[in-house]
Amino acid sequence: MLTEEQINHLRKFAPPSRETGYTRSIYSYPAKFLSSLPHELIKTFTSPNELICDPFVGGGTTGLEAMLLNRRFVGYDINPFALLISRVKTKYISKEKLEIKLEDLLKLVKNFKKPINDYLDSIDKECLGESISTEINLLATIINTTSFSLQFQDFFNLALIHVTKIVGRRDFEQRKDFQTISLIPMFIRKCKKMIEGVSSLPSSVKYPPELILSSNHRMDIPNDKVDFILTSPPYIEVDVEYQHIQIQRRSINKSKRTQFISNLLQTESLSKKELCWTGQGGNVYWNNLEASLSECSRILKPNHFLCLWTGYKKKENQERLLNLFEKLAFTLEESIPIPQSDNRAASSRSTHHPRETKMFKQDSIFILRNKLS
Repeated sequence: MLTEEQINHLRKFAPPSRETGYTRSIYSYPAKFLSSLPHELIKTFTSPNELICDPFVGGGTTGLEAMLLNRRFVGYDINPFALLISRVKTKYISKEKLEIKLEDLLKLVKNFKKPINDYLDSIDKECLGESISTEINLLATIINTTSFSLQFQDFFNLALIHVTKIVGRRDFEQRKDFQTISLIPMFIRKCKKMIEGVSSLPSSVKYPPELILSSNHRMDIPNDKVDFILTSPPYIEVDVEYQHIQIQRRSINKSKRTQFISNLLQTESLSKKELCWTGQGGNVYWNNLEASLSECSRILKPNHFLCLWTGYKKKENQERLLNLFEKLAFTLEESIPIPQSDNRAASSRSTHHPRETKMFKQDSIFILRNKLS
């Protein structure tokens, strides 16, 4: 059983706060998993050298915190974009090397003579405008068709995705320089911020995180081998775009979920049914969650802990979750409430919009003990 002192200690880290340090703020993954509480959970439930698993690796928070705390880590996700973010967040590259590669890239931007590939469709271009669309395609072509190694491709691709998301926001066209702005300076600024984060990571680690592009319904891990599982599955009642950027332009009354990320990474676009388990009145969701948690129970050592970060708007869905825990022989030790805030940078799903977004005000992290052998 958790002690009251342990529970009170963990509760101190639940309120939303801005992500700081290392690569924690490099990219805001949808429904992001904030790091302060996971960091403390890992310290509470594990010791150095033990094995941690995150079967929904997402933005790589668990992997980063496990690495920083000298724990072994394995993470699974079916989304190539999630693996891209996780790789960048957990891989040290020296500041000198990154700055040299950025200079090389910018020289190519000025002098590029080869044909530019097209990563945007016609509606993307209509929303973004000819100038920004051309710059996005130019950068994407240089990053992915010249001599950059995979780690530098990952780094620059993530920076490009970030600035593309920024220029696609509904409020971007409110800027005074909207008609004349260039994407290139924004890209450079983002790269420089990312350089500070990536180069601050430990230059060598005992246990580099293992990141696997695969379903967690059958993980390649023997029975009873994992010391701790910390994860956040999809949300049943929230419309989350885990693999797409939303481009919105009020001036032309258009909103587009672009395939840009899939085109950039040269991967197939996954459906919402695959990523969010939508459809059939929720049965797809619950069947997938049961398969995932059943596999977690298999790989987790008996009497060890699974911490599940999620939330439900409807009482009946939370009750269904608790029934699923019981069915799979998990014992609920504690649930810690995690409130949302109106600060987009400090909350897993902020409530900064005055409009109704069908979001709920509070998540919880459920602390579960695995069945005895």
